[in-house]
Amino acid sequence: MTLPAASRPAWLILAYRLATRPGLKTTVRRRLTAIGAVFPVNAVAAVPASPAAERAFRRLGRTIANAGGSAQILRAEVIEGAPDLVAAFNAAREEEYAEMMADCGQVMTALETLMGNGQFRYGDLGEKDAEVRRLSLRNDAIRARDTFGAASAEAAAAALARCRVALDGFAARVYQEG
Repeated sequence: MTLPAASRPAWLILAYRLATRPGLKTTVRRRLTAIGAVFPVNAVAAVPASPAAERAFRRLGRTIANAGGSAQILRAEVIEGAPDLVAAFNAAREEEYAEMMADCGQVMTALETLMGNGQFRYGDLGEKDAEVRRLSLRNDAIRARDTFGAASAEAAAAALARCRVALDGFAARVYQEG
């Protein structure tokens, strides 16, 4: 199915060739994944066009060039295969949301264990509070690049909310016991 030109989102494409340098491939792949890029083919990354994505691609392009490789940044529209590209992008967000929800589950389990063992220490509270803050920042970052509305966005937000409620309950007990 081909969408009319007016309804096709613009994409940024980073096509690159890396110099043979230890760790460069891993570094580039991690940075691209961190900004939400998907990889339609080897050494080609795509993200929905945005000023933030363009800045990230430009920074990464400079990194690649400074390491002896080459990079081209293109603005494109998908003429055929758009549903596949959007599905790949959403699948990547779904994976990120699933990891975040699993981490929320681990925090909840740890809080339940602490409470079950009667361990209401300020140190544990500070540690779990920091974990929940990191999860919140991670959720915000995923949502910011969730251009097409991945299905798990609301479930992730709900998991984070449950995590915060559990942390608040634990904090109340720490303050009560302390």
